[in-house]
Amino acid sequence: MKLKKKIIIDNVSKIYKMYNSPTDRLKEAFSVTRREFHSEFYALSNISFDVGVGEIVGIMGRNGAGKSTLLKIITGILTPTFGSVSVSGRISSLLELGAGFNVEYTGLENIYFYGTIMGLSRQEINQKLKDIIDFAEIGDYIHQPVKTYSSGMFARLAFSCAINVEPEVLIVDEILSVGDIRFQAKCFNKFKEFKQKGVTILYVGHDISTMRTFCDRCIWLNNGRIVDMGDPTYISAKYVEFMYLDEIADFTEYKAYSRDKQEGVPADKIDISSLVVENGSIIPEGKKAENAERIQSGKPLAHWGRKVGLIKNIKVMANDKELVSCSPFDEVVVSFTVNNDKEIDYEYFSAAFSIKNREGIDLIVKTTYDDEIKLRKQGEGHRFEFKFQPRLTNGEYYLVIALEDRKNTAISYYEYIEGAKYFKVFQDKAFFGQFLPDIDITVKEVSGNE
Repeated sequence: MKLKKKIIIDNVSKIYKMYNSPTDRLKEAFSVTRREFHSEFYALSNISFDVGVGEIVGIMGRNGAGKSTLLKIITGILTPTFGSVSVSGRISSLLELGAGFNVEYTGLENIYFYGTIMGLSRQEINQKLKDIIDFAEIGDYIHQPVKTYSSGMFARLAFSCAINVEPEVLIVDEILSVGDIRFQAKCFNKFKEFKQKGVTILYVGHDISTMRTFCDRCIWLNNGRIVDMGDPTYISAKYVEFMYLDEIADFTEYKAYSRDKQEGVPADKIDISSLVVENGSIIPEGKKAENAERIQSGKPLAHWGRKVGLIKNIKVMANDKELVSCSPFDEVVVSFTVNNDKEIDYEYFSAAFSIKNREGIDLIVKTTYDDEIKLRKQGEGHRFEFKFQPRLTNGEYYLVIALEDRKNTAISYYEYIEGAKYFKVFQDKAFFGQFLPDIDITVKEVSGNE
């Protein structure tokens, strides 16, 4: 069953004229021969996608990819140079918290001010007033001028206003770090409530875990173009691979206007085929498989690194058999061989594995670095073996194997295989949570005086 479309983006482009100096802008404006003194920067280029009712779509990409520009076009803050945008229903955006607030007004006055901007009547605002104040949790400060608020209090009130106007479309741009963990949990619960009510949500952020757990679908932008879209776990895995391997210093393709360029030749369009690569070419259409299909075929979600090919002979065993499924308390053995290589600095080398759930969240992680195991370059390589009880509740999981370079604070990778093995954990008894630690429970009878 196809979802009714709430947002339709059709071939949208946003082009900015970039001048080397204000003087060049004047020269072009008053040029009798219509000579150009600018270069064209495509902030967005030929973007097309749609979002259905109740769907949560995440948009990821590095800084300068065009994410915020796209959201501003959808909300009507910016106008596209080409293409069209269709949005049905009331939009509430969390692009710039507090946009539309007057700092001289009290928090209470700003609630009415914001509600009016959103098209609510005074009666409708009165009905929502208690919910907004309760969600913001700023107490009696609601009667004080907003200019006296801390940044956290200001953000809480603005956030509360934005999500309590009964939007049909909610636009969220990297603001889920507002407040403490309790307030963040309230925000996520609110979003889940929105989803159940059929509210469409567009979320932009850099937090891969949030994308994988929160979104139904993800879109990856780079240099103003869509690189790929689909299952959040698969798309985010390819995005992480790209971010680790990309060595390009410039995060946009804007090039300064060159006065010696040939007259009459248009500015070059952005071409990211040399930036987003897989085996030397842009990711082919046929490889945009959904996560479920890759799991069924047993193919890794992503396989990359500075020295791909070092990891050999991966085996995952349970009860002396190749692991397909196991109980939480079976002994599982993960083993693999790593070939020696002259470029490996064994002083800072670490072999690691992790077990992730279907959303790509690390549940078990172990590295040789944790146990301060030092290696030497000897023989043809090393065989690593990790024995453990998974102690995971019923579900589907997958294995990651990584060879780490721990020389710097930011870990780099010789090789990284996400989805080296897929398996299930099953137990007849129902458990809650995700992990089953070994916990001693003591119960003592007490007298009335204790």
